[in-house]
Amino acid sequence: MTPVSNSALDAVQLNASLRALDTEVNEPVQLKLLAWVMGLPNGIDPAMAARLVMFQQVADPAEKISAPLMKLVETVAQYPRERLAQLVNGRRRATIN
Repeated sequence: MTPVSNSALDAVQLNASLRALDTEVNEPVQLKLLAWVMGLPNGIDPAMAARLVMFQQVADPAEKISAPLMKLVETVAQYPRERLAQLVNGRRRATIN
């Protein structure tokens, strides 16, 4: 995997790291996405990184990732930290009641 720099999130670099993982033929797309998320710098919201990749996919059509991997990236983009925190807190309240 192409490492993502700790200094700043760069859409081109994030997209390149996903494209590198996407070239792995015998890996399920779910594992490719997991490897990418796990490779993000500490403290980086995967949803924000996913949105940057989506932007880069539109900005540079020559650097596309596969459609199945893109669908997963789009799903990750829908769940920023704030939304995940609300889901977790809601489940805790439902369990208590």
